[in-house]
Amino acid sequence: MIDNVIKRIISLIIIFIGLYYIYDNDFFGSQQFVRDIQKKVYLPTTNEYVKEGVDNTFVKMTIDFVPDNKQEILNIYYTAVNSGWDEFTFYCNYEECMNDVNEISNNATLLSNINSFVNPYNQYTTIRTYTTPLLNQKINIHIARAYDKYVTEKLNTKVDEIYTALDDSQSISSMSTKDQIRAIHDYIINNTKYDALKINNINDNTYHSSTAYGPLFEGYAVCNGYADAMALFLNKLNIPNSKVASEEHVWNLVYLDNKWYHLDLTWDDPYIPNSDKDILNHQFFLIDHETLKNQDTEEHLFDKTIYIDAL
Repeated sequence: MIDNVIKRIISLIIIFIGLYYIYDNDFFGSQQFVRDIQKKVYLPTTNEYVKEGVDNTFVKMTIDFVPDNKQEILNIYYTAVNSGWDEFTFYCNYEECMNDVNEISNNATLLSNINSFVNPYNQYTTIRTYTTPLLNQKINIHIARAYDKYVTEKLNTKVDEIYTALDDSQSISSMSTKDQIRAIHDYIINNTKYDALKINNINDNTYHSSTAYGPLFEGYAVCNGYADAMALFLNKLNIPNSKVASEEHVWNLVYLDNKWYHLDLTWDDPYIPNSDKDILNHQFFLIDHETLKNQDTEEHLFDKTIYIDAL
């Protein structure tokens, strides 16, 4: 009788050790299974490109992953993108939560504005949302990045090389902040042409002109590429910045002397059809919103409820 009891105890201990081993090594997704039961949120490691210290009114970083309203759900999406997480899981906490998640996840235009407020390296190309509304109201986000590790490292090296060359030739490090921005603005424009191939075919991929790789390595860009390249240098100089996006255009927004200014390299590097002539303008160099409005360009009409800081 005692022997049977001892055998049962030993069996239970072995089972317990086995279950702990399975959980500790996360076999079969056991840790996520336990989190799903308890509705506990696991926070992935934040990468080095998280953007901090730049407040905006559209979305904000959050540490509250139990949302009570639609804005808090949008803040969770932003936090996941800005933090460089490839995957994140949270759980609904109020009656209309799933409806709000579906509305946000199916609104590509709304979500795309998140990219304006993050480091270019943390920008996404796609966000996929998977839900289990009937089981545990679980929301799982999968994020695909615009820049992989290899390209990021190449760009970091290139930005350092360009800055060093500008310092050697122009002593950029001793300039005022505004003059530093001008020197980089001029360098990018003088070494980049607008990617005219995309005018006739938006899906043309001859150049990586929609990212910073295009202007900095290939010499071709469209508005996204110009803005990303400029943002990398602004980040290097620790100058607060974000971007503004209209329906068809993207440009930089720079915080200088306690005020936000518009900076549009695309329009300062005008494309002239059937011409090899290079033009460098400063018409859109660090201008306020009133000046931007007076330019009377439809491409600069943006959603003022999202980009309130740009006004």
